[in-house]
Amino acid sequence: MKTFAFLLQPSFQLLGLVSAIEALRVANSVCETPFYAWEFVHDDEASVMSSAGVSLPAARHISELEEFDVLIVTASFRHQDHVGAATAAALRRFARFGKTLGSFESGIYHLAQAGVMDGHKATAHFNNLPLFEQLFPRVEFLRSLFTCGQGRMTASGGSACLDLMLHVIETDLGAVVATRVASLICHPGRRLQGAPQDGLLTARSLGHQPAVRGACRLMEERIGDTAGGIAAIAAQVGVSRRHLDRMFLAAFGCTASDYFRQIRLARARKLVKGSALEFGEISSRCGFGSYSHFLLRYRELFGVSPSQDRRAPNLSAHDPAEIRPSDDLHPFQAGLDLTRMI
Repeated sequence: MKTFAFLLQPSFQLLGLVSAIEALRVANSVCETPFYAWEFVHDDEASVMSSAGVSLPAARHISELEEFDVLIVTASFRHQDHVGAATAAALRRFARFGKTLGSFESGIYHLAQAGVMDGHKATAHFNNLPLFEQLFPRVEFLRSLFTCGQGRMTASGGSACLDLMLHVIETDLGAVVATRVASLICHPGRRLQGAPQDGLLTARSLGHQPAVRGACRLMEERIGDTAGGIAAIAAQVGVSRRHLDRMFLAAFGCTASDYFRQIRLARARKLVKGSALEFGEISSRCGFGSYSHFLLRYRELFGVSPSQDRRAPNLSAHDPAEIRPSDDLHPFQAGLDLTRMI
């Protein structure tokens, strides 16, 4: 029997966790002998509240955990507030013993902080990826729904946790069993390993042309790349620079260059608000050739300097029906309350 231990961190995301254990439960139901077992563990209080306000009881403290095959850290909001030295030491010990370690959503923060993800592939929610890439340069972050291999598994959150677990079931029990489980839980759109994770700016459901979505994806990938610029992006998506500008004006009311600058500044703001990096370093990492130009553009878009922004507790609210990269890549959720940070 293969045993999963889920380490519940305060404000963990309920959807991903429930989806994962339901997949395991259904897999057991179609096998003659149940193949999976699971339990919840904690590293503080035995009853752990999710971000939805629903609490789950954990059977044991992580220090009491012995017999298991996979440990998955599940976390979401305020992940940085729940990092403990004892838990990090336990994670490193499990890694030395050859246990498989994993994460749901921002649980990767705990694994990376403990140093057990160095040299491994990983993913996280698209709102966290830009920051985590900067905080943990030894981790190979991918903009995919989930990763699985080399004794590590990570899921970006939400329904991606279900796709990860179906991948695990297929690896353990075969494609037919995984397909049967997906069918029984009415999940016909199962996504396989390597499927890309799209954020709002690249979402197909908005109806933007493929060239626009492709250009947005390339912009997000090339935040710190000063070579080529928009002309290179236009060539890669198969249109002229002028035509790409026309499509961006129709979709977003600004040129591709203006949009790219907003994405760079949004990434910079994420680092200003969510890290202790020096502002000059942030300017360079986000593709600004001149620090003075960075300061000018930052104040122009956000109304404050980076130093003022870092000291400010919250951001200003915006219309959630309007797409603006300056808002949609910042480190806080709608509502902009620090307790709702992804």
